[in-house]
Formats: sequence, structure tokens, C-alpha cells
Amino acid sequence: MSDERTCPSCASGGTAVGAHESGSSRWTCFACGTCELQYWSPREIIPEFYADPAQVNYARRRQGEIFLRERHKMFLRRASPGRLFDVGCGEGGFLAAARDQGFEVAGIDLDPGSAEIARGRGLEVNVGFLFDDAGALHDGIDAARPYDWVTAFEVLEHQADPLHFLRLVKGLLAEGGTLCGSVPNRDRFLVAADRARNSGDRPPHHFLYFSATSLETLLRAAGFKHVEVLPLPETDLTDFATYIEVATTGGLSRRMRESAANAAHGGARQNHGASRSWRRHLKQAARVVKNLPFYPAALAVRTLAPRKARGLYFEASFR
Repeated sequence: MSDERTCPSCASGGTAVGAHESGSSRWTCFACGTCELQYWSPREIIPEFYADPAQVNYARRRQGEIFLRERHKMFLRRASPGRLFDVGCGEGGFLAAARDQGFEVAGIDLDPGSAEIARGRGLEVNVGFLFDDAGALHDGIDAARPYDWVTAFEVLEHQADPLHFLRLVKGLLAEGGTLCGSVPNRDRFLVAADRARNSGDRPPHHFLYFSATSLETLLRAAGFKHVEVLPLPETDLTDFATYIEVATTGGLSRRMRESAANAAHGGARQNHGASRSWRRHLKQAARVVKNLPFYPAALAVRTLAPRKARGLYFEASFR
């Protein structure tokens, strides 16, 4: 089977469960009844998409912000220093933290702007696809020096052919090396409401929806023998409450807060520095206050249903 219904993980036939249109492009979502993967067709990665400043999440990264998500912290808690390569490294915040923890680091990203910021931090970062269409490794990466760790945080869900990608990534690993990464959890709390308001979880951004079962199945199909898939803990309760608020109300309170802050900014232009500091602290305080009604739900899910977390973390080795 080789048509658009073919599951990219197990090659079974899928059932159409949804559709999405953007401009002149149209995609169909299929669900595999064999391995549980959900996937969009057609799947074509658009490099220019990741360098488009109109994409808010990526624009934020290009401003040089340094922050570690729980997925990065989880890796750094569990891994011992060694040679590390990060696929989709962005502006290099995670690589910089890993370097400070004793890792020998390098990475690659599709966005030239993000790579430029990473290089400004003294990091070895290439631009482009890790592999070309023929499966050849990027010419800026030395295949003769394999890595103890390859990380791919929020990368697999973007792949047109995830099985092929994973099999190629195996070639970067040294004997005893491990692939680690994360993906959005298809079974996360309020997933339907989140997708209705989040265009980033649809093509041309995300092509694959993983459950813990379908993720493990894919990794094993790629030849990894030792696989562990874990829910990413919702350690930041304020952030999780914000997610619930946005999913259920569409971020109404955020829009109201931004409108008020913009009005205040307009009246304080003569004292720009003080205004900027005041607005930042106001937003931080307002973020906590506005989400107070959503904290009980966030705490309940975190405590009673950890598998409903927003992300899945995985580790996979083949020896």
C-alpha cells in the first residue's frame, strides 16, 4: 500500500478522521487502527515556514530568549555528560545549558536566524535538513565522530517520513548511544479544544499525532530495542493553568490584559524604561491572578491523571 492512507509507521491503511485547509492547500487526517498513529496527508516539510517571522513561537525564539522547558530539564536530570547533538536546536538555549553541564555539544536547525543566535553563543550549529532526500548526512556534520546522545525535542511530529528519519538518526549514535526527545501528547487534557484554537498543531507545522503507544511502536519499528516513553510532568502549574484557560476561553483574559497594558504603555511613553519594567511585572502578576480559577483543574490533572500531560518524553537505544 503506497497511497495517502498508508500509515508512515506500520504501513497499514488508515481511516480518514479530519481535514484542514490553508490557502490553496488541503490535508486529510487519517487514524491507523493498527499502531494508533494519527497522520496528515500529504506531508511536505516547508523550510521557509520555520524562518517566517509571522510564526509567533519561532519569532520569540529568534529574539534570543533563553529558557529551558521541562523536556530539556528532564534530559539534563537523566543523562550523563558526553557528545551531544541536538536536532532542531533553535537559538541554542538547551545546548548552552548542556555545555555548562559538561556535554560536548553541536546542533542543527532549519531557521538561519535561530542558528545565527546560537552561533553567537559560541555553539557549533549548522543550518538545513539533517539529511537530504537521498539520505546523505548534512556536509557540515562529521559522520566519523558519532554521538553518545542525539536529542530531538518536538521534532518527530514535523516529519514527512518519521520511520526513515529515525533509521538515519541511528547512524549518528555511538555504540551504546541513546536518542532522546519529546512530542506533543495526543491524549493530553483538552486536546480538542486546544487544537481548535492552536493552528500550530496542524499542517504545515505538525503532521503526526502520537499517543504513548504509537510513539513506542514507531521507535521499535525503526530498530530501537530499548524504548521508554514517559509523560512530561506538568511542573509549572501556572503555565498549565494558562493552557487550560486558553483552551477553554480562547485566551479572553489575556487579550483584555494586553489591551490594558497597551493603553498604559501609550500614556507612559515619556518614561519608557520605567513603563517597560512596570508592564513586565504587571503581566507576571496578572498571569497568576487571572488563572486562579483554573488552578484546581490543573492540580487535579497533574496529580490524578499524569498521562494527560501535554507532552511525552522518550529515550531509545538499539544496543
